[in-house]
Amino acid sequence: MRIVRFGAPGEEVPGLLLDAGIVALAPLIGGRDVEAILPDWADVAAEIPAFCQTATAMPLAGQRLGAPLGRPPKIIGVGANYRSAAGEAPRGPIDPILFFKPASSLVGPADPVILPYEAGVVVAETELAVVIGRKGHRIAPEQAMDHVFGYTIANDITAPEVMLGDSSQSPLFFQQGRGKGFPSFCPLGPWIVPASHLPDPNGLHITQEIDGTVELAGPTTLMIHSIAMLVSEASHAFGLEPGDIILSGSPRPAPGAGRRPLAGGSLLVSRIDGIGSIANPIIAEEDRWPGQPLRRWGAKAVGY
Repeated sequence: MRIVRFGAPGEEVPGLLLDAGIVALAPLIGGRDVEAILPDWADVAAEIPAFCQTATAMPLAGQRLGAPLGRPPKIIGVGANYRSAAGEAPRGPIDPILFFKPASSLVGPADPVILPYEAGVVVAETELAVVIGRKGHRIAPEQAMDHVFGYTIANDITAPEVMLGDSSQSPLFFQQGRGKGFPSFCPLGPWIVPASHLPDPNGLHITQEIDGTVELAGPTTLMIHSIAMLVSEASHAFGLEPGDIILSGSPRPAPGAGRRPLAGGSLLVSRIDGIGSIANPIIAEEDRWPGQPLRRWGAKAVGY
């Protein structure tokens, strides 16, 4: 069983993906969206078997899937959370690096990623996304997995030159929100796999391809901070609510390699074993601004 949202952009409705196809959940949950049913999922799940016996399934083929969460309360990103294939951790702080991406950056599993024209370089990072099902604050690592509803695939798109901004002059000028928050900079999907169907997120293999060439690959066993630790740390920092998403980081490039910048006309494929894959076409935004164009950022994209 997989949880999906399907329909035209902005009109998606929740559904279940079963062997027979997609079953719309509206008759069971009314007009609520996925985020709203997560706190009551145990009650909803208890009614699903009987509901599916009389519900009509629609073929998955031909259905547009949207992001499986429409307006999550928070999208929490995690930086530098993977060791190299040799087990070497990147130099950095002991605590997880946490940041936010806006809900407006979400797009579906086959929607285009738009390269903003003021960004000279844009890169991608395929990540295991953790969906929170129960609220909590200052959650102990030992109880953290009780707050996880399920998993999906995300790609943390970044414009590193925009993000670095004028930070060489002062750390206060760091533009992380701007560099990671453009519309379409968080493809998500294709569905949510409940944690009961994927009880061990360790050892899942992550792959990112651009036009068929593997750019990133590695198992989640290379995470520096485990899923339980990330959930705990995020709960201490912000508190967690049902529908929150934690992007758990991406594998590191091969030694001496960087991330290949995205280019218009390419296809970005993000795949995680046990979940599935998403495939987003890349489109370069046209310069539509009249008069003086916006600033083109020129900081060196160190580490990308």
